[in-house]
Amino acid sequence: MSELQETLTNELDKLADSYGVCGIVDQSGCVYPLGADTKVLSTIFELVSRPAVYATAKALGYECLEPTVQNHYPDFTFHRGIGAMGKIAVDVKTTYRIHDDDKFSYTLGGYTSFIRPGNEKKNIVFPFDHYAEHWVIGFVYNRIAEKKAQAEHKFSVDQLTDIPLPFGNVEVFVQEKWRISSDRAGSGNTTNIGSINGTIEDFRAGNGPFESEDEFLAYWRAYGRTKADRSDFSNIGEFRSFKQG
Repeated sequence: MSELQETLTNELDKLADSYGVCGIVDQSGCVYPLGADTKVLSTIFELVSRPAVYATAKALGYECLEPTVQNHYPDFTFHRGIGAMGKIAVDVKTTYRIHDDDKFSYTLGGYTSFIRPGNEKKNIVFPFDHYAEHWVIGFVYNRIAEKKAQAEHKFSVDQLTDIPLPFGNVEVFVQEKWRISSDRAGSGNTTNIGSINGTIEDFRAGNGPFESEDEFLAYWRAYGRTKADRSDFSNIGEFRSFKQG
C-alpha cells in the first residue's frame, strides 16, 4: 500500500459505524427515510467519506478542496498550493449488488474530456497536468428490496431504529483509477471509461488489464468514440498489437 492508500483506508475504517444512515433530518427533528434511489445513496456515501478524506489530507500535509461547480472532476483535490503541480485527485464511486459475492462495476469518467490533449481544462477543477495521482474511493452495498410503503413517511429521532435501511453489508476500497479501469467503455452509448467487473477483492487488488498509468492514458486517449471509430483496436490486446505496428 502507498502512504495515501493506507492512511485513507484506515480513516474510512474508523467511519464504518457511520454507514447506517437511515434518513435526512430537518431542523424540527423529523427524519425522512432514504429509500433506495441510487443517486441519493451515492450522495450519502460521498458525505460520509468526507471526514476521512479531510483527515487523510491533513495527515499527509495537503489542503483539501472540493469543486465549486457541479459535474466537475474530482470530488476532492489534495494540493500544496492552488498553483502548485503534483495535486492528487480523489473521486468517490458507489454501486450496489444483490449478494455478497456478486461482481459489480463502475463508470470512471469520460474519455473524451480532460484526459485528451486540447481538453485539459474541460470539466475538471484544475488542468489535468496539475494532477500527479488519481484515486478512487469505491463503495459497494447490498441492495435490499423495498418494503411496502408504510403509513408514515417521516419519523422522529426517537424512532431511528424503526427506520428500515435500503442497503446492507457496505464495503469500501481505495485504489488508483488506472488499476481498476477496464478496456471497455461503460454505461451504454456514453463516452465513459468502464471499470473492471469484479468482486471487492479484485478492486482492492487493482486487477485491471493495464500495465501502467501511461498505457491506460494512451489507450483511452486513442479509443474511438463510436464502434465505427474503433477499426484499429477495441481491446487492450488489439491496442498492444496496434502499437507494435
